Amino acid sequence: MRSLVLLACCCMGSALAAPVQLRLLEWGYLPAGYEQQFAEYAKREGVEATVTRIEPLLTDFDSVYRALRTRSADVVMPTSYFYKAHHQPLFKLLLPIDFGRLRHYQEVRPALKNTEYDKLGERNYSVPFSYAMFSLAYDSKQENTPPTSWQALAEPTRQGQFAVFCDQFEPLLFSVLLSLGKSPALFASGEMLADSPLQNEVEGQLTRRLKASRGFWFNQANRCEDLRHQRLATTWGLELVECNRQNGQQWRIAMVGEGAIYALDALSIARDVGDDPDRLKAAYLLIDFLLSEPLQSRMLMGTPTVSGSNGSARPPLTPEEQAVLPPQALPEFDERLLVPALPAHIKNRYKRMVQQALASSGKEGLAKVCPWDLAN
Repeated sequence: MRSLVLLACCCMGSALAAPVQLRLLEWGYLPAGYEQQFAEYAKREGVEATVTRIEPLLTDFDSVYRALRTRSADVVMPTSYFYKAHHQPLFKLLLPIDFGRLRHYQEVRPALKNTEYDKLGERNYSVPFSYAMFSLAYDSKQENTPPTSWQALAEPTRQGQFAVFCDQFEPLLFSVLLSLGKSPALFASGEMLADSPLQNEVEGQLTRRLKASRGFWFNQANRCEDLRHQRLATTWGLELVECNRQNGQQWRIAMVGEGAIYALDALSIARDVGDDPDRLKAAYLLIDFLLSEPLQSRMLMGTPTVSGSNGSARPPLTPEEQAVLPPQALPEFDERLLVPALPAHIKNRYKRMVQQALASSGKEGLAKVCPWDLAN
């Protein structure tokens, strides 16, 4: 009799068990209602699980590191260069990924598999999620011929026709190096600092670009009011459709010969989740849900210059969205053109290069509005 009572209690406890509750630290661009959609997705897979978005949202490396250190997040969405930044502490707080547990991983674009940005030893610690291109754009109503090189931004004839992105300094300096026809590997490794003639060439080109610019923009998107006064733009592409609508312009992405620069957001699992098999199973299920074509297609609606890692994810484009894209297809992702994680000693020398160029170009005063960390 006693064993029957115990069995009944166990069964009742199992029936009343609460679902696994996951905490996701993300940037805020996932489609509305994804939390409920995940719960339904998990239930169809035989798992009772929910997800809650952590607030404040992810903003920078410190916000990810803090959430992992305090065990307040189960799944996080770092940008690619976070993984090896600041002497690589994230690897100690994350689990290596078992791709065999992800059904939708087979749908991930081939160029996004076997990445180096998240690799420690022979293991990868993330699943690529979405990426955007830092590009050169032009107003085709004012420019009959699209620019074909980042070099256009250093031409004296372009005085006041564009603004410089300054959430980070890396895309600025990286694109200057590319404009000179140099290998992107020289930037990530810092090798260009050992080549005095090349360093002088980069500094000169950087100064000329800053001097030609009308100022700076930040917070990931140009203001439409600012683009009204420009013929060229450096952009992630997020604002172009809306600014065309507001301004009566026709902004379009230019295909520069040296290549655009990429930023990629990825998904990782907190190391402590591995101590709980049920939570770990739910975490993999959440990542699989976020990799799925329906979720990624909803996320990409209205952002034609952003791509999902799922190769099938591409919602139909409106004529206005199609109009901001170049006539040819956007290039395939190239990890060599990712904004890299830089060792501190290289990063500090690059900062000094930018500071010197700001002084030489007369743009120090205008640059005070920028949130980049040149002084640190």
